[in-house]
Amino acid sequence: MRKLSAAFILSGMVCGISPAFAQNFGIPTIPTPQPATMPRYDNYGGTTPMPNVNGQVKIGATADDILRQANRNSPYYQSGNSPADNQRATEAWIHAQMANDPAYNPSLRNGVRNNFPINKQQELHELLQDIIDLDNSRMVERGSTTAEDFASPAFSAKTKAYTDALQTLKNMLSGKQKLSIADAYFSMESAYGEAYLTKHEYNDIIKQSADFIRLWMKQNNLNLRSNTDINFAVQQFIAKKQDILVPEPDKDGRSGMKTITHLPFRYDYNDYTGEKDHRNYFLTKCLATGMGQCNSLPAVYLVLVEALGGTAYLAVAPQHSLIKYPDKSGKVRNYEPTSNWDISDQWYQEHMFISQQAINNGIYLSPYSKKQIVGDIALQLSFGYFRKFGAADEKFMKETIRVAESQFPNKNNIAVYFTYSNMYGYELAQVMRKHRIGYLSDIAKYPEAQALYNKWLENEKLINQLGYQDQPASMYEAMMKEDEFRGKIQEEYGISGKEKRSLFIKSK
Repeated sequence: MRKLSAAFILSGMVCGISPAFAQNFGIPTIPTPQPATMPRYDNYGGTTPMPNVNGQVKIGATADDILRQANRNSPYYQSGNSPADNQRATEAWIHAQMANDPAYNPSLRNGVRNNFPINKQQELHELLQDIIDLDNSRMVERGSTTAEDFASPAFSAKTKAYTDALQTLKNMLSGKQKLSIADAYFSMESAYGEAYLTKHEYNDIIKQSADFIRLWMKQNNLNLRSNTDINFAVQQFIAKKQDILVPEPDKDGRSGMKTITHLPFRYDYNDYTGEKDHRNYFLTKCLATGMGQCNSLPAVYLVLVEALGGTAYLAVAPQHSLIKYPDKSGKVRNYEPTSNWDISDQWYQEHMFISQQAINNGIYLSPYSKKQIVGDIALQLSFGYFRKFGAADEKFMKETIRVAESQFPNKNNIAVYFTYSNMYGYELAQVMRKHRIGYLSDIAKYPEAQALYNKWLENEKLINQLGYQDQPASMYEAMMKEDEFRGKIQEEYGISGKEKRSLFIKSK
């Protein structure tokens, strides 16, 4: 499901904006969960029931989760078929679902013409509702119902951490400052505020971890100059309990040895999508607590490989990120920090419903260079900014997009287009607020609103042309139920992903 979050992704499928949504254009109120509202059928077709929401696994799921849900929801897996046969059978299954869904099959709409693409209309509905809720929340926090003056010194002071962080990233990309993935991540995350780690603590943990890995490699006869061995050692460090021996004289000065143990990182199922706390996406949170998800664990991997002088790349899949690295033969391999797996591109294509068009266009599974990682971090910086300040006057948002686009000359960073969609949605929300437009079907009456809606639709068309596609609703629904269950189990066992703790243990 594409939902407004750290990845700016949302989805859904309803025809008109609800009365509760229209009311939100007035005096801001603290957002509260709203019950499901009945859709307006006049723009959809008679009394035909609305289609089921097409969903997508939220970012943060482990590779093991994805495999389990794909197997559970498709009758074609684990039946002795070849991977290619499984893929073809699953695609046929998806097409059959779509043929019975009014959102995709116009013949099921009672013959009533629909002026808006149904699935796109619901995506816009959800986006506008999220934007209005965030706007209302920000107004309540500052105790004012009037629009903020984005040109004021007060707003500049409030957003200075973001403008400083963006300048740091630009300096890295222009050569004015050392290119450092670790420094880029910290600059982006500290701008959001309430960081889990100070810069000194952050650097200490990375150095302590790198020193531990180097000694572990020596004691296990691994080559510190081999990129394959460096990546293997980092994988073991993240996924498994490890011991090293270090010299420690006793109280009489005689030589002795002590054991230092490093515990593995764990997956944090509590709010792994970052909806309640944006910091749950952060590398600093993962390093501080030892618990993370599919955005933060790959980031930990990248900064450790960088500290060891090795090479590793970031790659993305739908709502997911992973690691790629070149081995000693020159082959680029995949690694899943969330599950400690070495997985092929074909596996991701089959189990995450990645189209061949998306592969050909490079929006998924293509390795990001070091500069591209920093460019992508600029987009992540804009996600935190949007969550705190909205698009404001859009200058900052557009500059982060420009920085990211400069590193992707093939225009194939899918997050750029999601960011554009949210900017156009933000503009449209303000216009609808101004004219008190309560239903999407009324947009055409206002040229200013219609023009923004057309820009949003055109951008969504580009997203589709790049090969982006939603995953089946049944997969999303089952995933959310299972992860909610596991999150509750984690809470019942008293396992907190919020408390700072060291993964290093010294023997007495």
